[in-house]
Amino acid sequence: MKLIKWTPQQSMFGDFDRMLNEVFGDGWNLPLMGSGRSNWVPAIDIAESDLNFRISADLPGLSKKDVKIELHDGVLTVRGERAVENDSDDGNFHRRERSFGAFERSFHLPEEVLENKITAGFKNGQLNITLPKSKVVQSKGREIKIS
Repeated sequence: MKLIKWTPQQSMFGDFDRMLNEVFGDGWNLPLMGSGRSNWVPAIDIAESDLNFRISADLPGLSKKDVKIELHDGVLTVRGERAVENDSDDGNFHRRERSFGAFERSFHLPEEVLENKITAGFKNGQLNITLPKSKVVQSKGREIKIS
């Protein structure tokens, strides 16, 4: 079973936004400069082995106290916030491409994940979450005789 990204509807134009995302990618809806909106979505990789799933997220500029991981009703949510840097001594910005603000990513977990054994680590701006799988016993096939 695969992990499925859960994206809550973020605006009243949800279906229209989804259509534009399919055509133009996620970058079409970037915030206007100074709008106060954040469109920061950290990059996340999901890998699977025989023993577990592993979620890795790049969170540059954050520390582990800036990140929260929650599990509720089979949905794993990673959220956090990168504060805006206000360096008034540097003068006015001509261009600001780094995103700041809050983010949230949620994933439906497969049934074989052992929720009580999930672990997470954070080092050098890299978040790693390990989701161990239960050992599913595959029954051996057998022939059933017809009476």
